[in-house]
Amino acid sequence: MRAARMILLGVLAILVISCAITPPTTFPTSTASPTETNTPPSPPDDNRTPIVIVPETPVETVEPTPDRPDEAILILFPGPGSIVTSPVTVSGIADPTFEQTLVVRILLTDNTVLALEPTIIQADLGERGRYSVDVPFQVESTTQGFIQVFAESARDGGITHLSTMGVALAPSGPETIVPGQFLPEQIWIQSPVLGQTVSGGVVRVQGFALASFEQTLVIDVYDASGNLVGSKPTMTHAPDLGLPGPFDDTVSYIVGSTGPGRIVVRDPSVAFVGDYHIASVEITLEP
Repeated sequence: MRAARMILLGVLAILVISCAITPPTTFPTSTASPTETNTPPSPPDDNRTPIVIVPETPVETVEPTPDRPDEAILILFPGPGSIVTSPVTVSGIADPTFEQTLVVRILLTDNTVLALEPTIIQADLGERGRYSVDVPFQVESTTQGFIQVFAESARDGGITHLSTMGVALAPSGPETIVPGQFLPEQIWIQSPVLGQTVSGGVVRVQGFALASFEQTLVIDVYDASGNLVGSKPTMTHAPDLGLPGPFDDTVSYIVGSTGPGRIVVRDPSVAFVGDYHIASVEITLEP
Protein backbone atom coordinates (compact mmCIF):
# COMPACT_ATOMS: atom_id res chain seq x y z
CA MET A 1 0.00 0.00 0.00
CA ARG A 2 2.75 2.37 0.88
CA ALA A 3 4.55 1.55 -2.35
CA ALA A 4 1.50 2.48 -4.39
CA ARG A 5 1.19 5.87 -2.70
CA MET A 6 4.84 6.62 -3.42
CA ILE A 7 4.33 5.84 -7.10
CA LEU A 8 1.29 8.17 -7.30
CA LEU A 9 3.17 11.04 -5.68
CA GLY A 10 6.00 10.64 -8.20
CA VAL A 11 3.63 10.83 -11.14
CA LEU A 12 2.06 14.03 -9.78
CA ALA A 13 5.45 15.63 -9.29
CA ILE A 14 6.40 14.90 -12.91
CA LEU A 15 3.14 16.52 -14.15
CA VAL A 16 3.75 19.66 -12.08
CA ILE A 17 7.29 20.06 -13.41
CA SER A 18 6.07 19.49 -17.00
CA CYS A 19 3.47 22.27 -16.73
CA ALA A 20 6.02 24.67 -15.27
CA ILE A 21 8.41 24.36 -18.21
CA THR A 22 5.81 24.26 -21.07
CA PRO A 23 5.53 27.68 -22.82
CA PRO A 24 2.06 29.10 -22.67
CA THR A 25 -0.08 28.96 -25.75
CA THR A 26 -0.44 32.37 -27.45
CA PHE A 27 -3.22 33.60 -29.69
CA PRO A 28 -3.00 36.32 -32.40
CA THR A 29 -4.38 39.67 -31.35
CA SER A 30 -5.61 42.43 -33.64
CA THR A 31 -3.63 45.65 -33.63
CA ALA A 32 -5.41 48.93 -34.45
CA SER A 33 -3.95 50.93 -37.33
CA PRO A 34 -2.49 54.32 -36.52
CA THR A 35 -5.54 56.03 -38.02
CA GLU A 36 -8.08 54.04 -36.10
CA THR A 37 -9.17 54.42 -32.53
CA ASN A 38 -10.90 52.02 -30.23
CA THR A 39 -12.45 54.89 -28.28
CA PRO A 40 -16.14 55.16 -29.12
CA PRO A 41 -17.20 58.57 -30.48
CA SER A 42 -18.66 61.01 -28.02
CA PRO A 43 -22.35 61.69 -28.38
CA PRO A 44 -23.21 65.12 -29.81
CA ASP A 45 -23.44 67.93 -27.31
CA ASP A 46 -26.62 69.88 -27.97
CA ASN A 47 -25.28 72.77 -25.90
CA ARG A 48 -22.26 73.45 -28.09
CA THR A 49 -22.10 76.82 -29.90
CA PRO A 50 -22.06 76.31 -33.70
CA ILE A 51 -19.18 77.84 -35.66
CA VAL A 52 -20.49 80.20 -38.35
CA ILE A 53 -18.20 81.63 -41.04
CA VAL A 54 -19.38 85.11 -41.95
CA PRO A 55 -18.11 86.59 -45.24
CA GLU A 56 -16.61 90.05 -45.12
CA THR A 57 -19.42 92.33 -46.26
CA PRO A 58 -19.32 96.11 -46.22
CA VAL A 59 -21.66 97.63 -43.68
CA GLU A 60 -24.49 99.71 -45.11
CA THR A 61 -24.03 103.15 -43.60
CA VAL A 62 -26.41 105.21 -45.75
CA GLU A 63 -30.10 105.06 -46.40
CA PRO A 64 -31.15 102.99 -49.43
CA THR A 65 -31.66 104.88 -52.66
CA PRO A 66 -35.36 105.68 -53.15
CA ASP A 67 -37.20 104.28 -56.13
CA ARG A 68 -36.53 107.03 -58.62
CA PRO A 69 -38.63 107.27 -61.80
CA ASP A 70 -37.15 106.33 -65.16
CA GLU A 71 -34.99 108.93 -66.86
CA ALA A 72 -37.35 111.31 -68.67
CA ILE A 73 -35.09 111.46 -71.75
CA LEU A 74 -32.97 108.37 -72.04
CA ILE A 75 -30.15 108.24 -74.63
CA LEU A 76 -29.51 104.60 -75.51
CA PHE A 77 -27.41 105.00 -78.70
CA PRO A 78 -24.69 106.06 -78.86
CA GLY A 79 -23.65 105.28 -75.29
CA PRO A 80 -20.77 106.72 -73.24
CA GLY A 81 -17.34 106.50 -74.85
CA SER A 82 -18.65 105.71 -78.34
CA ILE A 83 -16.69 106.82 -81.41
CA VAL A 84 -19.11 108.08 -84.05
CA THR A 85 -18.95 109.43 -87.59
CA SER A 86 -21.44 111.50 -89.56
CA PRO A 87 -24.35 111.01 -89.67
CA VAL A 88 -24.77 109.62 -86.16
CA THR A 89 -27.98 107.80 -85.28
CA VAL A 90 -29.26 109.05 -81.93
CA SER A 91 -31.99 106.94 -80.35
CA GLY A 92 -33.59 106.29 -77.01
CA ILE A 93 -36.80 106.53 -74.99
CA ALA A 94 -38.51 109.66 -73.68
CA ASP A 95 -41.48 110.85 -71.64
CA PRO A 96 -44.21 112.67 -73.56
CA THR A 97 -43.45 116.25 -74.57
CA PHE A 98 -45.29 119.09 -76.30
CA GLU A 99 -46.46 117.59 -79.60
CA GLN A 100 -44.08 114.69 -78.86
CA THR A 101 -41.17 116.79 -80.11
CA LEU A 102 -37.52 116.53 -79.03
CA VAL A 103 -34.40 118.34 -80.23
CA VAL A 104 -30.99 116.69 -80.67
CA ARG A 105 -27.92 118.91 -80.38
CA ILE A 106 -24.21 118.13 -80.87
CA LEU A 107 -21.72 120.33 -78.99
CA LEU A 108 -17.98 120.74 -78.72
CA THR A 109 -16.25 121.46 -75.41
CA ASP A 110 -16.23 125.21 -76.18
CA ASN A 111 -20.03 125.10 -76.61
CA THR A 112 -19.82 125.29 -80.41
CA VAL A 113 -23.03 123.81 -81.86
CA LEU A 114 -22.25 121.40 -84.69
CA ALA A 115 -25.80 120.17 -85.28
CA LEU A 116 -29.38 120.80 -84.24
CA GLU A 117 -32.01 118.30 -85.37
CA PRO A 118 -35.65 117.85 -84.26
CA THR A 119 -37.21 114.42 -83.87
CA ILE A 120 -40.53 112.91 -82.84
CA ILE A 121 -41.35 110.43 -80.06
CA GLN A 122 -42.97 107.45 -81.77
CA ALA A 123 -45.95 107.14 -79.43
CA ASP A 124 -49.43 108.56 -79.03
CA LEU A 125 -49.75 112.01 -77.51
CA GLY A 126 -49.20 111.85 -73.77
CA GLU A 127 -47.39 108.50 -73.95
CA ARG A 128 -43.75 107.58 -73.35
CA GLY A 129 -42.05 106.11 -76.41
CA ARG A 130 -38.98 105.64 -78.54
CA TYR A 131 -37.26 108.20 -80.75
CA SER A 132 -34.53 107.91 -83.40
CA VAL A 133 -32.93 110.39 -85.78
CA ASP A 134 -29.84 110.62 -87.99
CA VAL A 135 -27.81 113.74 -87.25
CA PRO A 136 -25.09 114.93 -89.66
CA PHE A 137 -22.05 116.86 -88.41
CA GLN A 138 -18.59 117.91 -89.58
CA VAL A 139 -15.23 117.77 -87.76
CA GLU A 140 -11.71 117.96 -89.16
CA SER A 141 -10.18 115.53 -86.67
CA THR A 142 -11.37 113.23 -83.92
CA THR A 143 -12.46 115.35 -80.99
CA GLN A 144 -14.47 115.20 -77.80
CA GLY A 145 -18.12 116.03 -78.29
CA PHE A 146 -21.46 115.87 -76.52
CA ILE A 147 -24.83 114.71 -77.77
CA GLN A 148 -27.77 116.36 -76.03
CA VAL A 149 -31.46 115.55 -76.31
CA PHE A 150 -33.92 118.02 -74.84
CA ALA A 151 -37.55 119.10 -74.66
CA GLU A 152 -38.83 122.69 -74.83
CA SER A 153 -41.70 124.53 -73.16
CA ALA A 154 -44.68 125.37 -75.36
CA ARG A 155 -45.25 128.50 -73.24
CA ASP A 156 -41.88 130.26 -73.28
CA GLY A 157 -39.53 128.05 -75.32
CA GLY A 158 -37.27 127.26 -72.35
CA ILE A 159 -35.68 123.86 -71.90
CA THR A 160 -37.81 121.68 -69.62
CA HIS A 161 -35.61 118.58 -69.63
CA LEU A 162 -32.17 117.78 -71.04
CA SER A 163 -29.87 114.74 -71.11
CA THR A 164 -26.26 114.56 -72.31
CA MET A 165 -23.97 111.82 -73.63
CA GLY A 166 -20.22 112.23 -74.06
CA VAL A 167 -18.75 110.72 -77.26
CA ALA A 168 -15.79 111.04 -79.62
CA LEU A 169 -16.63 112.69 -82.96
CA ALA A 170 -14.56 111.35 -85.87
CA PRO A 171 -14.39 112.66 -89.46
CA SER A 172 -14.20 109.13 -90.89
CA GLY A 173 -13.04 105.61 -90.14
CA PRO A 174 -14.51 102.77 -88.12
CA GLU A 175 -17.10 103.49 -85.47
CA THR A 176 -17.28 102.06 -81.96
CA ILE A 177 -20.86 102.20 -80.73
CA VAL A 178 -21.35 101.43 -77.05
CA PRO A 179 -24.98 101.03 -75.93
CA GLY A 180 -26.30 103.20 -73.14
CA GLN A 181 -27.95 101.92 -69.99
CA PHE A 182 -31.47 102.09 -68.62
CA LEU A 183 -30.98 104.52 -65.75
CA PRO A 184 -33.26 106.27 -63.24
CA GLU A 185 -33.87 110.00 -63.42
CA GLN A 186 -30.65 111.89 -62.71
CA ILE A 187 -32.46 114.88 -61.16
CA TRP A 188 -35.73 113.94 -59.47
CA ILE A 189 -37.72 116.93 -58.19
CA GLN A 190 -39.99 115.65 -55.44
CA SER A 191 -41.31 119.02 -54.23
CA PRO A 192 -42.98 121.18 -55.37
CA VAL A 193 -45.17 118.89 -57.45
CA LEU A 194 -46.71 119.54 -60.83
CA GLY A 195 -49.35 122.27 -60.65
CA GLN A 196 -48.60 123.26 -57.04
CA THR A 197 -49.12 126.91 -56.05
CA VAL A 198 -46.13 128.63 -54.46
CA SER A 199 -46.46 131.98 -52.67
CA GLY A 200 -44.64 134.31 -50.31
CA GLY A 201 -41.58 134.95 -52.44
CA VAL A 202 -39.79 131.79 -51.26
CA VAL A 203 -40.03 128.26 -52.64
CA ARG A 204 -38.65 125.15 -51.00
CA VAL A 205 -37.25 122.66 -53.50
CA GLN A 206 -36.56 119.05 -52.52
CA GLY A 207 -35.44 116.05 -54.49
CA PHE A 208 -32.86 113.38 -55.18
CA ALA A 209 -30.08 113.82 -57.73
CA LEU A 210 -26.68 112.88 -59.06
CA ALA A 211 -24.47 115.96 -59.44
CA SER A 212 -21.56 115.57 -61.83
CA PHE A 213 -19.16 118.02 -60.14
CA GLU A 214 -18.58 118.40 -56.39
CA GLN A 215 -22.23 117.57 -55.64
CA THR A 216 -23.30 121.01 -56.91
CA LEU A 217 -26.65 121.82 -58.53
CA VAL A 218 -28.38 125.10 -59.39
CA ILE A 219 -32.06 125.83 -58.71
CA ASP A 220 -33.73 128.42 -60.99
CA VAL A 221 -37.20 129.94 -60.84
CA TYR A 222 -38.84 131.23 -64.07
CA ASP A 223 -42.01 133.28 -64.45
CA ALA A 224 -44.77 133.00 -67.06
CA SER A 225 -42.69 134.77 -69.73
CA GLY A 226 -39.60 132.64 -69.15
CA ASN A 227 -37.76 135.33 -67.19
CA LEU A 228 -35.37 134.21 -64.47
CA VAL A 229 -36.84 135.55 -61.20
CA GLY A 230 -34.79 133.55 -58.69
CA SER A 231 -31.68 131.38 -58.60
CA LYS A 232 -29.48 129.65 -56.03
CA PRO A 233 -26.72 127.01 -56.06
CA THR A 234 -27.25 124.03 -53.77
CA MET A 235 -25.58 120.73 -52.97
CA THR A 236 -26.69 117.13 -52.76
CA HIS A 237 -26.17 115.36 -49.45
CA ALA A 238 -24.64 112.26 -51.04
CA PRO A 239 -22.43 109.81 -49.11
CA ASP A 240 -19.55 110.41 -51.52
CA LEU A 241 -18.59 112.09 -54.78
CA GLY A 242 -20.09 110.39 -57.80
CA LEU A 243 -23.07 109.05 -55.86
CA PRO A 244 -26.66 110.37 -55.84
CA GLY A 245 -28.19 111.95 -52.78
CA PRO A 246 -31.01 114.16 -51.55
CA PHE A 247 -31.10 117.93 -51.88
CA ASP A 248 -33.26 120.41 -49.98
CA ASP A 249 -33.06 124.20 -50.25
CA THR A 250 -35.12 127.39 -50.39
CA VAL A 251 -34.95 129.95 -53.20
CA SER A 252 -36.24 133.50 -53.12
CA TYR A 253 -38.11 134.87 -56.14
CA ILE A 254 -39.91 138.09 -57.15
CA VAL A 255 -43.08 138.24 -59.26
CA GLY A 256 -45.63 141.06 -59.59
CA SER A 257 -48.71 138.92 -60.19
CA THR A 258 -49.97 135.37 -60.05
CA GLY A 259 -49.19 133.22 -63.07
CA PRO A 260 -47.59 130.05 -64.34
CA GLY A 261 -43.96 129.41 -63.55
CA ARG A 262 -41.32 126.73 -63.63
CA ILE A 263 -38.81 125.34 -61.15
CA VAL A 264 -35.63 124.17 -62.90
CA VAL A 265 -32.86 122.12 -61.29
CA ARG A 266 -29.75 121.81 -63.41
CA ASP A 267 -26.38 120.10 -63.22
CA PRO A 268 -23.66 122.45 -64.57
CA SER A 269 -20.94 120.75 -66.59
CA VAL A 270 -17.21 121.20 -66.10
CA ALA A 271 -16.42 119.42 -69.37
CA PHE A 272 -18.10 122.04 -71.56
CA VAL A 273 -19.82 125.41 -71.23
CA GLY A 274 -23.40 124.61 -70.31
CA ASP A 275 -25.52 122.14 -68.37
CA TYR A 276 -25.09 118.39 -68.34
CA HIS A 277 -28.61 117.67 -67.14
CA ILE A 278 -31.81 119.66 -66.59
CA ALA A 279 -35.10 118.73 -64.93
CA SER A 280 -38.09 120.94 -64.19
CA VAL A 281 -41.64 121.10 -62.85
CA GLU A 282 -44.45 123.47 -63.86
CA ILE A 283 -46.08 125.36 -60.98
CA THR A 284 -48.14 128.46 -60.23
CA LEU A 285 -46.25 131.43 -58.79
CA GLU A 286 -47.90 133.95 -56.48
CA PRO A 287 -46.23 137.08 -55.06
